[in-house]
Formats: sequence, C-alpha cells, structure tokens
Amino acid sequence: MKGLNQNRLFLASLITTCLSPGVTVGSGEVFILEEPVRVITSSSPEIFPEAWRKPSVSPEGGVLPGNQIERARAILSKALAKYPTDLLEAELKAVYVLSELRYRGVVTSGTNSSTSVYLKVGRDNTRYTDSYIEGTFHAEFSSILIRNHADLLDKEAWQQANPPDFTYLGDGVEAVKQGKARRSYEESLLEQGFLTEYGSSTLENDFNGMALRLFTGEAQVWKLADQYPRIKTKLDLALAFYLKLDPSFTEAFFRSLVKIE
Repeated sequence: MKGLNQNRLFLASLITTCLSPGVTVGSGEVFILEEPVRVITSSSPEIFPEAWRKPSVSPEGGVLPGNQIERARAILSKALAKYPTDLLEAELKAVYVLSELRYRGVVTSGTNSSTSVYLKVGRDNTRYTDSYIEGTFHAEFSSILIRNHADLLDKEAWQQANPPDFTYLGDGVEAVKQGKARRSYEESLLEQGFLTEYGSSTLENDFNGMALRLFTGEAQVWKLADQYPRIKTKLDLALAFYLKLDPSFTEAFFRSLVKIE
C-alpha cells in the first residue's frame, strides 16, 4: 500500500510538469494540464454538450483569470493523482475549470456530462477553497463512474439503508431552488442515513457526498459511520463500489488519505 501511495504522489509531481500553465490553444481555450486528463478553462459555450445548449438549461461558464490558473492546476493535479491513470483515461475526457458556472437558472459549484466534469473555481479563494473545489471534482466524477458502472453499486441495498418510508426528492437543482440543499451535518439527518440535506435529493447526490469525503480524506466520515448504522452501511457500499472498480481502491487506501491531508 505504501508503494502504491508513493506512486500516486510521484504521479502528482509528474502531472505538474506536463504542461506550462496558461497555454492557449485556440477557440478561447486555455489548457492548464494535458496529462492524464485535459484540464481546460474556457468561455466558449461549446464546452457544454449540444443537448444542454437550449433555453431550458442555458449553461454558462467563464474563463479563469490568470491569477487563478496556477491554483487550479495544483488542485486538479492533487485530485487526479488519487486515481489510477488507466481509469482516468477510460472514464474522463476533460475537466473544465471556470470562473462562473450556472445552468437551469442556478449558480452551481460543479456538474458533469457523460465524459467531462465542470467546476467553478471562482475569482477568489473566499468560498471556493482548494479543498472545496477538490471535493466537488470527486463528487462530480463519482457521478460519471456510477453511471458508467451501474452494476457495481448495490442501489437496492443503498435504498434499504434509508428509512422505510423515505423517497428522494428526485432533483438536485430543484432542491437548491427550494432551499433544501444544506450541506452541514445534522443529527436528525445522520440518523436517517444522510450526510447532508442535499444528499437526500437523489441517490446520486447521496453517493456523491460519500465519495467526496472518502477522496478528500475527511476523518469525520469514518467517525460518523461508527456512530450511525445507516451511514456505515452507505460507506461500506461506496467502498465496495470503488474496490470493484479498481483493486487499488481498498479501505486501507482511503484511510491513508486522511493522513495525507
């Protein structure tokens, strides 16, 4: 395990030397990283899937200011180094880091398409901290992974970890619009098996929240799992998913990330 972690740390160092930051490649795109996944900032509407570019969705982004490019590069280098290179190459085409991100009438910190992740880095570090942005990447990438490998996540067992009469709201954007998207820990929610109120909006968002905490090395999630049985069930299901996805994703690996922080 120690060797595996050393290899991933070496990869992080290698990634940061792959491309000088701020290389403009045309169409208003600036490549921040080239390997193992392209990390790009752009103001072009064409970064979004064509199906999104309609009035009902109206996605909007914005190119990062120059003083944020090196920061975005460091954040994504660290985040990407936690995944095997072959998994990234197979599952992720690009990561777009943007000064602004909104769709369906709401400002959001991240979203994803079938092959890309979109992140709002913002123009300063006040709300969108390094750890917040990295966590958003892991959450959004986890959506792509559970869509592409739906058979690896036991959704029936996940549903059974919820209260018997519970039904997900069904839409994360609608949860935001209704003011039902708090991301703080609340005992009443934890007892029901939800890390946050936003996690109760959809099973996907519920899973995202667990993935975010595992990959950012949040120590608290392990403590909460020891205290709340429904949280423990979901943590175990998330661990089982990632282990099936790649044998390097052991519980020991995820626990080791807590120490890296």
